[in-house]
Amino acid sequence: MRSIQKWCLLLLAGVIAPLIVEPTLAQQSAAPAFKVTPLSKESLTGQPDKEVVMVLIEWPPGAGTGRHTHPGDEYATILEGAITGQIEGADAKTFNSGESCHNEAGIVHEAKNSGNQPAKTVNLFVVEKGKPLVQLVK
Repeated sequence: MRSIQKWCLLLLAGVIAPLIVEPTLAQQSAAPAFKVTPLSKESLTGQPDKEVVMVLIEWPPGAGTGRHTHPGDEYATILEGAITGQIEGADAKTFNSGESCHNEAGIVHEAKNSGNQPAKTVNLFVVEKGKPLVQLVK
């Protein structure tokens, strides 16, 4: 069973990774684009094939990621506002300021700011080096 943390992570990963690796993800819909600011990218100690990527995502009202996956785990914390996330085959869940979530590698998910106020998240990815952070799903 997937935890609430996984929902939050999926939401955040879906937002940050596309802006860093595939800018087209944020441009796929008529919704406003979110802004991703890279914060750090470092090798994972003791695992030379993995790296840790941290980003800050700013979500205007209506901004969303579209359906996607990640090649590693995603961890996210809502700093301001609220983000609604949905894992494929499950009900959508809204995460509010101060809440965190975790999404496992390869899980199809999407995230969106469905509220009236801007939102901010910080997302952390533990991924395999050399792979794109985001893979779009149709």
